[in-house]
Amino acid sequence: MAPTTTTTGDDATETTRADRIELSQGGIRDAEAGSISITQGGISTATAEAIDIFQGGIGRASATDIAVSSGGVGVARGDTVSLDRGFMGAAFGGETRVVQSMAQFVGGRDALIDQSLVMNVFGGRVTIRQPSAIAVLIAGRVEGSVRPILDWRGALAFGAAFAVVARILRRR
Repeated sequence: MAPTTTTTGDDATETTRADRIELSQGGIRDAEAGSISITQGGISTATAEAIDIFQGGIGRASATDIAVSSGGVGVARGDTVSLDRGFMGAAFGGETRVVQSMAQFVGGRDALIDQSLVMNVFGGRVTIRQPSAIAVLIAGRVEGSVRPILDWRGALAFGAAFAVVARILRRR
């Protein structure tokens, strides 16, 4: 791999490989590196040991450590995934942290949700801090105060009602 690649401006159209990629106000289709740093730029697919995003985005990110600040990621998969004032479609991590952000799905061994809106949370241990809104919460252990829109009893009732309605509609 090349030692360092710094990209600014126009979009690159081929896979970029380097020990370290620093992207500022530009774009890369695919990136593979030891570390990737993005400031006001974007990457379609990124694979690295460490990924740092500030006011930028990645479609799919896979790394040991992913940190997003004021940016977004479609799907993030890593040992540690941290989202601060941003948006994430799905986060899969051993330790997942969502602070003042929005996420569709958060999953991991340990998850921390702080002043955020999350649709689905699945985890071994989930910690909720400050007022947060969670639609569906499935966890082995929950710490903090949370009122999910749909808990296991609500999900069971919703599933039963859906089955009855679907059966009635099939008869027609």
